[in-house]
Amino acid sequence: MADRPHVCLVVDNPLRDLEGLVLLARQLSTRGMQATLVPMYEQGFDVPAVRPDLVLVNYTRPNNADLIKSYKSAGILVGVLDTEGIGGKNADQFARMVKSAGCPDLVDLYCVWGQAQYAAFLRQDTVAADLLHATGCPRYDFCAPPWRAALPKPSVGSGYVLINTNFPTVNPRFSGSTAHEEESMVKAGFEREFARQFIADGAHAYRSTLDMAIKLAQYFSDVQFVLRPHPFENVSSYDAFAALPNAKVIQTGTSLEWISGARLLVHQNCSTAIEATMLDVEPLSMEWFNTPALRLDAATRVSRGAATEAEMIELVRQGLEGRMPSLPAETAAFRREILSDLYTAVDGASSARVSEVVLATISARRGKAPTHASARPSMRGMAAAAVRRSLGYGTSSLLRRACSSAESERRRDGKAFGIETVNSILKRLDEASIDGRRFVARPAANVRVKRMMSGASVQLAELN
Repeated sequence: MADRPHVCLVVDNPLRDLEGLVLLARQLSTRGMQATLVPMYEQGFDVPAVRPDLVLVNYTRPNNADLIKSYKSAGILVGVLDTEGIGGKNADQFARMVKSAGCPDLVDLYCVWGQAQYAAFLRQDTVAADLLHATGCPRYDFCAPPWRAALPKPSVGSGYVLINTNFPTVNPRFSGSTAHEEESMVKAGFEREFARQFIADGAHAYRSTLDMAIKLAQYFSDVQFVLRPHPFENVSSYDAFAALPNAKVIQTGTSLEWISGARLLVHQNCSTAIEATMLDVEPLSMEWFNTPALRLDAATRVSRGAATEAEMIELVRQGLEGRMPSLPAETAAFRREILSDLYTAVDGASSARVSEVVLATISARRGKAPTHASARPSMRGMAAAAVRRSLGYGTSSLLRRACSSAESERRRDGKAFGIETVNSILKRLDEASIDGRRFVARPAANVRVKRMMSGASVQLAELN
């Protein structure tokens, strides 16, 4: 139907974000909206080509400020569902970073994950109060009924010890040097001195984690170990661990999928520790090489900490034997508090909350003159948009591939996803849902400027 509200959802990292955004797209569709999933690197072509009522971007940062301004100039509403929703050292620092590094004054809707971030955004005057909503993050709906039943089963069965690593700045998958990662951190709003300290400490932590992972797998030789690198890490750097007979390195699938099948989670400063508590898997933290620059307070405080290698071996032993000591009262209380502070609630309804505020935003603005219509991209942004319009996607892509580095193309390829993957997720969601409705992913239709389309965006359609 031509009058159906149309929403584009920008997918940043498919490995991390796709399942939650497919669920969000399904929720939008059940409320009568048209939902289109757009790869992040193709949004400059596909969003203007389909001209939705609203585009839900993955963040506001300097690197997408011109795109946001171009959407606003075209009369498209802009919402944000930040995929790094608990990024930074604390909620106030994150709110200040978003305020200084992005263009939050141009958005029509901003969805934060939890109550602490909501309060911080108000304190820092990051986003106007009437545009700000604490919704939670859709990908954590898979931790609660009915959507927990939609989690795929790990390919190695269950009962393994999971080791999650979090070192994309010092073990990068897509860039060739830590210098590039340092520049990326500075552009994202971090002080250069902090970025350098973070990278230096991270290099030591990466080596210490790999060493501990090998020791654990060797010590508990009859136990299966799975090491899951951060989606932006270089997998081959863990080959020494993978060479052990009871060890595997796996980067496919979501963190929730792998935590759900684990007996224990070993980590340092990885937010998946909080996900583990959501799924009733005990997180164990390697604290003997932690530093102030690396420390993520929430991930550390929900975990049982080991101050030495020997303490970690003993914690793993106790967990495997089912005789873990009682959880300290302070840790138990913090686990309860953190879910509200950082995630609003783990109730399977975050995607529904986002859907409702998206629909309300579109309904309130339909028929009215566009706001921020005078927001103009930079000269560079306007030139890039003019090239996209004049050349179209095909020719622009040929020029890009001829001029860009192999590193840039690897980064772009790493963020692609296909219709088959989306349909696989939809099938699991349909089976878990209690509404009895069935959906399928198809190439994006109702396109206004076909030569602009990448062919990579997909839309949901209901099967009658």
